[in-house]
Amino acid sequence: PQDFAKAAKLVEKYCDAIDLNLGCPQRTAFIGHFGSYLLGQKDRKLVLSIVRAGSKAVSIPIFVKIRLLDTVEETTKLCHELRAAGASLIAIHARYRATWERTGPGARDGPALLDQVAVVKQSMPDFPIIANGNVITYDDVISNKQSTGADGIMSAEGILDNPALFFPRLGDANTEGKKEYTVPKYAPLSCDDSQTPKVDKSNEKKLRKLHKKLREIQSIEQKVLESGKSSIDDDQQIKLLTKSKIQAKLDALE
Repeated sequence: PQDFAKAAKLVEKYCDAIDLNLGCPQRTAFIGHFGSYLLGQKDRKLVLSIVRAGSKAVSIPIFVKIRLLDTVEETTKLCHELRAAGASLIAIHARYRATWERTGPGARDGPALLDQVAVVKQSMPDFPIIANGNVITYDDVISNKQSTGADGIMSAEGILDNPALFFPRLGDANTEGKKEYTVPKYAPLSCDDSQTPKVDKSNEKKLRKLHKKLREIQSIEQKVLESGKSSIDDDQQIKLLTKSKIQAKLDALE
């Protein structure tokens, strides 16, 4: 808690809010015991003390991102506890925490359970809740906000692949008549929601996975440039060999 409070004070004058990420499901988070692996009951006192210390240390809001616990009742209880500790906003990635074995619910298995976000929001009508998950197009943004009653929508991988994902929200406020914008071909192309193109979601999912793999390869290539080939392991060398195949698949889909 003291370290978090000190870090918060260091950045306070440079930002509008500080976010505590308790949503990371990756194996490195399991090894280091951080992210979503701090959401269990045994770490509850620690997590709440971190939020409390940060909230007392700075004048800007403390936000918290979480994942679903085993039951919606547990998730709802956690959100109320975080609020009481001083959180000003909670973002909920509506998937369960992952497990090291990756067997069972967790990580990115299946669609996000946005109905559970709706339950949490109903129990906290006067507190900001952000829904995260199941966002590929702007149509998803609109429908998810309506179905959950959330105060906002967060996108992670979707917005990496389409940085203009939220652009239609601007509407025609700053234009005279309808205006077209140049954006990736699977992104919304118009400020008019009714003109937002419908995408093939099966292809969209494939594209997102391929782009993610390509970004990982590019990161490995950068590491080789900076530190030499000896800096990467065998698995990373194998991934480098798949670049042309992945690029070919992308070209075929796009």
